[in-house]
Amino acid sequence: MSRVLLLAMLDTLLPGDAGQPPLPPASESGLDLGTLERLAEPVLAALADRDAFLMASPADRVALLRVVETNAPDAFKALLTEALATYYEAPPVVAALGWRIAPPQPHGHEVAPNDDATWHALEKVKARGKLWRA
Repeated sequence: MSRVLLLAMLDTLLPGDAGQPPLPPASESGLDLGTLERLAEPVLAALADRDAFLMASPADRVALLRVVETNAPDAFKALLTEALATYYEAPPVVAALGWRIAPPQPHGHEVAPNDDATWHALEKVKARGKLWRA
């Protein structure tokens, strides 16, 4: 399988967005292609003409992938699920969305202080006492 073909397919599935914030296409997001290559093999096998896919317009690529999705739904779903998870964990995408890249542990995320209504609600919980056994 050529990486060019894989990246063209991923860019069709995850083309990015020029909105606010702008999201990079899959080919520019630094995806780890290892697992995606393995999952893409049966999807690409269901693609009738790989060269035609590479030469097609973006709209025609979408149409070709819809045919593949119909003919190989399980393989297509597995690839799409992994591609989405990998894409939205990629540092450029996380940064574009304004999310924190650092893991939540061991330092945690900053949490806004509680207001009076929250403290009042928590007093009710505290008054219930221990509800579990040690």
